[in-house]
Amino acid sequence: MKFYQRIRTKLAFGLLLVALIPAVTIGIYAMQTSIDALRERELNIQAEIVSSLKHDIETFLASTQKDLNFLSQSQPLGRYLNRRSTKEDSQTLELTRLALEEEFLAFSRSRGIYYQIRYLDENGQEVVRVDANNHETLVIPPPQLQNKAHRYYFTETMQLYEGGIFVSPLELNRERDQIEIPYKPVIRYATPVYYPDGHRAGIIITNVDANQFLQLLGNALLVSKDGYYLAHPDVNKRWGGPHDLKSGHTLTQDYPQFAPTLFLATQLGNISTKQLTLTFQRVIIPKLGHWILITQRPTDEVLHSINTFRITFGIILVVAVIISLLIALFINKIITTPIENLTHIVEQVRAGNRHARAEEVERVDELGTLGKGFNAMLEAIDASEETLQRTQQEAKAANIAKSRFLANMSHELRTPLNAIIGYGEMLQEEIEALGEAELSSDIEKIYLAGKHLLGSINDILDISKIEAGRMELYTETFYLPSMLDDIVHTIQPLLTKNQDTLEIRYSEGLGEMHTDLTKLRQILLKLLSNASKFNETKDTISLEARRKAAVDGKDWIIFRVQDNGIGMDDEQKQQLFKNFSQADMSTTRKYGGTGLGLAITNHFVQMMGGVISVDSELGKGSTFTVRLPAKVASTGEPKPSHTEVAMLEEGGIVLVIDDDAGVRDMLQKYLSKLGYQVEIADSGEKGLRLAKKVLPDIITLDVMMPKMDGWEVLSHLKADPQLAHIPVIMLSMIEDKAVGYSLGASDYLIKPITREQLSKVLQKYHFSQNESARLIMVIDDEPVNRDMLARMLRKGGFRVCKVEDARVALNYIQKKRPDLILLDLQMPEMDGFEFAARLHQVYDSIPIIVLTAKDITLEDRLRLNENVASIFQKGSYTREELLAQVGELLSVDSSYPSP
Repeated sequence: MKFYQRIRTKLAFGLLLVALIPAVTIGIYAMQTSIDALRERELNIQAEIVSSLKHDIETFLASTQKDLNFLSQSQPLGRYLNRRSTKEDSQTLELTRLALEEEFLAFSRSRGIYYQIRYLDENGQEVVRVDANNHETLVIPPPQLQNKAHRYYFTETMQLYEGGIFVSPLELNRERDQIEIPYKPVIRYATPVYYPDGHRAGIIITNVDANQFLQLLGNALLVSKDGYYLAHPDVNKRWGGPHDLKSGHTLTQDYPQFAPTLFLATQLGNISTKQLTLTFQRVIIPKLGHWILITQRPTDEVLHSINTFRITFGIILVVAVIISLLIALFINKIITTPIENLTHIVEQVRAGNRHARAEEVERVDELGTLGKGFNAMLEAIDASEETLQRTQQEAKAANIAKSRFLANMSHELRTPLNAIIGYGEMLQEEIEALGEAELSSDIEKIYLAGKHLLGSINDILDISKIEAGRMELYTETFYLPSMLDDIVHTIQPLLTKNQDTLEIRYSEGLGEMHTDLTKLRQILLKLLSNASKFNETKDTISLEARRKAAVDGKDWIIFRVQDNGIGMDDEQKQQLFKNFSQADMSTTRKYGGTGLGLAITNHFVQMMGGVISVDSELGKGSTFTVRLPAKVASTGEPKPSHTEVAMLEEGGIVLVIDDDAGVRDMLQKYLSKLGYQVEIADSGEKGLRLAKKVLPDIITLDVMMPKMDGWEVLSHLKADPQLAHIPVIMLSMIEDKAVGYSLGASDYLIKPITREQLSKVLQKYHFSQNESARLIMVIDDEPVNRDMLARMLRKGGFRVCKVEDARVALNYIQKKRPDLILLDLQMPEMDGFEFAARLHQVYDSIPIIVLTAKDITLEDRLRLNENVASIFQKGSYTREELLAQVGELLSVDSSYPSP
């Protein structure tokens, strides 16, 4: 059990929540209140700093205005203006001017805040000028004095009335119209002065050293009303206005989102972001306007004390949680320990310890009652378990007995059935040949009864394998139209007997399918036989097949079987695919059957990844639709062995190895009628000796034999290089194809075996032998192409040998040399190019005609020209053209030396 699922954890967590929720709620409220107070305190500190700087600037500038008034009313200036207005001699005037210089010099040195103090006469000419530079205050001699009549501060001051004061913008000082270097930020205060007769005598102007108050700002910003920086920590952003350095750096560029607020604010204010906290206030400059004073601090610094408080509070909270948890664990242990002990006993019991019991502690509460009740319950479970085990053992024994019974019965029943069906078929043919029609009818009934019994036995064995999960798929690729033609041929006798007509429909593009051919045949034959069974007499049954491309690119094959029989209602359709169940019990009495056929059919369809559905209406017939993927993955044994095998001719030798005398006799008669020479062995040991002696063309081998069984015989055959190429057909009562194919068997047949089955299998290794006809070998890995060419050539009067593997063809040619070879180029393992080259090294006189769908390049033709006689493109030649070319090549070289 996971930790968080335990009752101890849940209870401890609950107790912890009860203690912590009030504490955390109150703590969070207190923390938030404290944080708000700390934030307000930090902002107030910033506001005090801004207010203090504002006061310092305004006080400084107010003192400079008082200084200007003092200088404009000083006695030295009054005496000079009086002497100048009376036009006294120049010597006397010069003395008063010098006295004024001394006055300005002494004042500048005492104050220490002025770059310049000047007196300009009414024409703008500097009369007295005192400059302070590098801590040195100097009087500028008359030759160096300049005329400032064109400067704005002179013209604007001269227009003022008496007592008026001109204040210039804060800017960089200029000398001779050039910005002075090093930069000297100045703010000019000027006022007009008058002669005793009231006429304007010029101006008194002071250039205030702005660094005196700008240095006080530190990292604060001072911005003009136009938005240009007057003070900034970054020196490159200062003095960007049009009258100064013209760099264009403005507050709006740096703080576009805050600029409108800062320009319009008239009161002290704050703006906070995640990165910065700005505190701002206007600095009022009389006669000039205002500046904006801004301090900026990283928000992290502003919130440092808040973060410190949060950490402290968090530590306190964690300590509180730990203490609460310890208390909760203590209380929890008292409550949950008995429950955990009981849970431990439950885990032991579930793990299989049926003797575990809870400790019955003397407790008067619910936990004591629970422990006693649990022990009593375990005693009752033990008693029930013993009864259940006995019942289960009895059921297993019964199931084993059933499986053994089915295995024994399948062998015991199939063995006589094999003889009944086989001899019945042969007797029927012989009696028909004698013209005994009545006796032939009786033999046919015996034969059909045996086939019916075999079908019932197979159904029961199939449903047993399905229930045991041992039914598997054995997939192969086949041509659908050929399979459907075979189905029609197989079902036709039943349809003829019931006087039914089968209508089959399928499109030309039906193509190939890769699935379990045997099970697909069983599905369709079952549906068709049911349709004939329940159909009205002399009516039509339809079988339709079509290919459908799905959205995912996988093709599906749709089969539809339709009849006009008795039909079914909804209740009957629900019972249709259940084991041992038919639509209606009355149908069992009337039509017979085990009720397993459609159940097995449904299981087969599901195994192949498909679905089966039925559309039926009582009295109007039924339509069964089977939808299967065109390509199904195999779940069963490997494919039949494709080792190099020989080809079987008419008159060839077939070795039959079987311990059952009836089977040997029946197979001998079958094979003799098919034109083969038959050798018989009644044991595995004799079979091996006889195989080495006669070197048969093919071997039929029983599996269940005493001493040496069929598997051991097969292993010896495939291990012997002299015998390994001989095809081996396994015959058995038990379906165990996986072992047979893995050991090298070529085919596997389930007894009882009909002559038709045996003949069909032997056709895989057979070609017609007519000594007067020329032998032509067809080598192609596509069965459809091989069959088509074989039919074409046989109609042309030739013998045909069909081979699907080029390696097998090379081995066969050493034994039986063909007169001409039809060769496909594109084959697995060994392609046509390699085959032609190898054949040319040994038998260069055998003509080869290449039949290929490949686009032949010049390089391909160069490779083939030495080894082949002609090349045909598949689909671009007619039967007459191919036969003409074969006849021409055979007529050119009509004789070959024997191999």
